[in-house]
Amino acid sequence: MSTVWTPEKIENYKRASEYTAFHRKLSVLVEPYLDESWTLADIGCGPGLIDYWIAPMTASIDAIDIDSVAIGDLTARIEDVFWTNRNVAEKIRPRIASIDDLESEKWDVVMLSFFGVNEDVLRKALSLAKRRAVIFMHGRRGQAGPFEALDDGGKFTAAEMEAFLRAHNFTYKKTVMEMQFGQPYKSIEDIQSFLAEYGSLGDRRLEFVDIGDEDVTDDEVIKRVTSVEERIIKTDRFDYPFYLPKSVSVALFIILIGKGEK
Repeated sequence: MSTVWTPEKIENYKRASEYTAFHRKLSVLVEPYLDESWTLADIGCGPGLIDYWIAPMTASIDAIDIDSVAIGDLTARIEDVFWTNRNVAEKIRPRIASIDDLESEKWDVVMLSFFGVNEDVLRKALSLAKRRAVIFMHGRRGQAGPFEALDDGGKFTAAEMEAFLRAHNFTYKKTVMEMQFGQPYKSIEDIQSFLAEYGSLGDRRLEFVDIGDEDVTDDEVIKRVTSVEERIIKTDRFDYPFYLPKSVSVALFIILIGKGEK
């Protein structure tokens, strides 16, 4: 199951990324395994939020996705930052394509982020890489932040990925860490709009009291109706006074391709 991007989903994704610094932190994890002289393909890039952070670490990035809305948003943002950050804008090349369209091409590094891989997709991705593959996965199923899980049930888990790599004698490094990728909100109405867009958030179901009552406080507006640990909290930020925390388990696989690579 592929992610279907909408302008609303992209905007919420950007907010979550900015608030938690999620993609900036991911770029710090992958930086030691990149080189400024290497080309990179980010396959299934979505809106390409990590590409802005890793662009200075590469010679170029082909940001590839089958979703025209996501690629359109990325293209527009590159045009917006061209005059303020050419070192980023000139390196990112948005492109609409599927992994099956790429079989005759090669990059130093191929990156896949969170949309999930099965054996067929993994083999195709590895065949496109000259030096290494960088794969971000959910460390646990159902850990896709404020949205429904981006991996469908037929894709590799992190444990299955590791078993495959071992069985086929790949040299790899695995890093697992817990990160925040929750959803910030501008207002109570913003929370309601978010829930209308996404419905229930996994095992979270939030309901609202009448916000027209002047005596009702924000704490009373947001009621818990389940016993999950996380809840919408108040922040000290003017731009996003509310936040729905979400701890995400991230598994990063660095897979060596070329002989003599370390």
